[in-house]
Amino acid sequence: MRSQVFPRSLPWHARQAGGRVCTLGAALVCSVVASFAVHAQPAELPGSTPHASATTAAAPTDAAVSPVDAYATFRSEFDAGRYVEAVAAAQRVLALAEQQANSPSAEDVQVALMNLGMTQNLAEDYLGAEATYQRAIKAIESSGRPLHARLARAHAGLASAYHDTKRHDLAVKSFDQAIALTRRHEGLLTDRQVPLIEKYIDSLTELGRYEEALTAQRYLLRIETRKHGASSIELTPRLEEIARWYTTVGAYDQARRLLKQTIEIIETAEGENSQRLVDPLLALAACNRKQMLDPATYASASADERSSRFGDPTAPLAASGYSAGMMAAEGERSLLRAAAITDAVPSPPPAQVVNVRTQLGDWYQVRQQSVRALPHYRVAWKAAEQITSKHEGKPYTEAIFGKPVLLHVVRPEGWDRNATKPPDTLEVRTAVVEATVEADGRVTDAKAIDDSGDERRGERSVRALTDTGRYRPRFERGEPVATTGVRFEQLWILTLPDKEPAAAPATSTPQPAEPESPPPARTGR
Repeated sequence: MRSQVFPRSLPWHARQAGGRVCTLGAALVCSVVASFAVHAQPAELPGSTPHASATTAAAPTDAAVSPVDAYATFRSEFDAGRYVEAVAAAQRVLALAEQQANSPSAEDVQVALMNLGMTQNLAEDYLGAEATYQRAIKAIESSGRPLHARLARAHAGLASAYHDTKRHDLAVKSFDQAIALTRRHEGLLTDRQVPLIEKYIDSLTELGRYEEALTAQRYLLRIETRKHGASSIELTPRLEEIARWYTTVGAYDQARRLLKQTIEIIETAEGENSQRLVDPLLALAACNRKQMLDPATYASASADERSSRFGDPTAPLAASGYSAGMMAAEGERSLLRAAAITDAVPSPPPAQVVNVRTQLGDWYQVRQQSVRALPHYRVAWKAAEQITSKHEGKPYTEAIFGKPVLLHVVRPEGWDRNATKPPDTLEVRTAVVEATVEADGRVTDAKAIDDSGDERRGERSVRALTDTGRYRPRFERGEPVATTGVRFEQLWILTLPDKEPAAAPATSTPQPAEPESPPPARTGR
């Protein structure tokens, strides 16, 4: 049994992942947002003159190594993408800069700290990056002439470290500072803010601060509009991103309206067979699929309430009242159209084929039509074999089909009924179920290997997975196979047990109290 104290607020993604209905991701995550790098490249090490050592070195140094040689080693490792090795080299550069600096806030030290923090972020040493950027911020602010550009980058790097360790409350504060400083230094609508604001939106969304996230989305659209013009087809990727965000937070009507607007813009500019149509068509299908599998979210608010909360007050209200049948028909048409557009190209990009065909397979798989899903999975597998690059360090066939992928499960009733209670009164426990995923994606032989401390919770978790779980099966050599030992985790949000009440005073005959010893004498420091 695993237990943890309930966090200060239940993140929106935890409610989605453990919610009444769960849909896990698109088939191919080709558009995973890369970690925000503060610099495109490390800054050049300024020329240094010998000074007495001002601070303790960050790493041991060799007296024979010059700052120029140390920086060259760092830059070589960095440019080769060997970030773990580059961290050690950056620490050596910092140590040399500190030895030669006349103060902890010297220019050379600031630059060395910035390069080290950036490299630690890229090496996924986020705690190290946090400490380094905090030092950089202190050095810049105490220098007497803080540079807005460098200070903005330092706050951005710190925010990125917080974001990537899922400390989103701290990330938002640092993002706020970084964005304000960036705008003060560079102007209001500059491209360099975009990766910063995208991560800012992610942190706001994780915290459930949807209105602020939507404001930031619209700001990104303003940047794109300023760059390309109000009627440019180049705006469509940003419109699609906003629509996908709407889908993520359950504003399905708004997502659908924006995606249809995006599709119309592309059709008007480039025709009905434009390759640009593929992504918004896939997004439209994903929106409909998520809404069909998330009826509780859809029913939780009327169309007018959702439009008021998320919609543009200057835009017409989206059409509501979509039935499940209408959504299913529209979603399937969108996927089939995306496949036809992709196939019309003489040599379509293999990654696009994998993306489209895997999502088509998932569409049918979730609807318990494994026979219709299989041909699309096979096409996706063959296309994945043609991709020579790797996804998260794995060949694409393994990344997409190397293990069963949970596509849909209806969570047990009441798993989150306590979620609205004060967070400090709650804890989260996890029931773990082990099962076999058959070649057609069905779940068999499920059993609770950890019931979270209650046999009934274990039984209900097993029943939920067995009755409603649908997986994309694992594939070997292009064919689906059964997989044993697949684990499924079900969260249960529980109230913490009340503290034991203080013992009542004794009612027996009072006894004389023992004389108290004097407190020990305190010594001054």
